[in-house]
Amino acid sequence: MSKRTPADDPGARAVALITETLPPWAEHTAVVPSARLREDLGLDSLARVALAARISEDLGQEDAEPGHAVEEFTTLHTVGDVQDLYRRLSGAPAGDTLGRLLRLLARVGPEPLDTTRLDPSAPLRGLGLPSMVLVDFFVRIETEFAFTWDEDTSPQTFATLAALARHIDDHATPPAGTGRPAHREPAP
Repeated sequence: MSKRTPADDPGARAVALITETLPPWAEHTAVVPSARLREDLGLDSLARVALAARISEDLGQEDAEPGHAVEEFTTLHTVGDVQDLYRRLSGAPAGDTLGRLLRLLARVGPEPLDTTRLDPSAPLRGLGLPSMVLVDFFVRIETEFAFTWDEDTSPQTFATLAALARHIDDHATPPAGTGRPAHREPAP
């Protein structure tokens, strides 16, 4: 297996490693950020240990304490979780704000939400999520982006994922080493 190069996208590299680990019957197209490792992709505990070893090898960390990596890996439930871990272990930036929001949203609630076709400018209310799920989402945003919601936050902030991303970029701590927010809207 080839070592990771700086040109590789860490999220895409994590997907490639997961795809290599899939059982023969699993659909490769099912490897999306919201896909659950066990339930959707069929990765049992042995396959997940093999995936953890592949990630360690890919990152050149074969000599690291294996127990710690496997223990940390057992807390991961979705492809997005694995992508986030791979990014963190590789020292790559956490990714754009909107992408991070989509990964968080995919993991809230009793059932994973498929966010792959979600329009960031569509109203959040249109998703039909229960209010408790949305509250959980907003709490996770505070943790993920290291900031606290202000009491005077405009209701428009919560209208769409794109509006949330803009607000976070204006108020959250920037990713380490960048000195700037991770999300940028495309120029008109």
